[in-house]
Amino acid sequence: MKMIGRVTVAAAAGLCAIGLAAPASAEQSAASRVTLKVGDGPPFHGRVISKNPACITNRKVVLLEVAPKRGPIDLADNRTNGKGKWVFSSQLQGATIVRAKVGESKSSGVTCQSALSPAKSLL
Repeated sequence: MKMIGRVTVAAAAGLCAIGLAAPASAEQSAASRVTLKVGDGPPFHGRVISKNPACITNRKVVLLEVAPKRGPIDLADNRTNGKGKWVFSSQLQGATIVRAKVGESKSSGVTCQSALSPAKSLL
């Protein structure tokens, strides 16, 4: 009987320590992914994907040209719809390699992490 009491006290102390380390109002973080498709309908389209629904709707997606020997160039941006889908309907002159990027954002007490799609060649 004494052993059960000691285990219970130790477990309660451990739970209190965890409660003090992470306050109830601590902000959550959720991973995000962004896809990029070229052609088959609008020239550039894709989705933002996350396990947390707050990280899908109204996220800003930026289309970047990946140029050799210099930083990425911001070509266009748009926001996701309720299902995380986004579209750029215009052709880009001179772009040869592009990526989609969704930046970090905060929504409903959740920090939605940034993500970068794999590069796609337009040649």
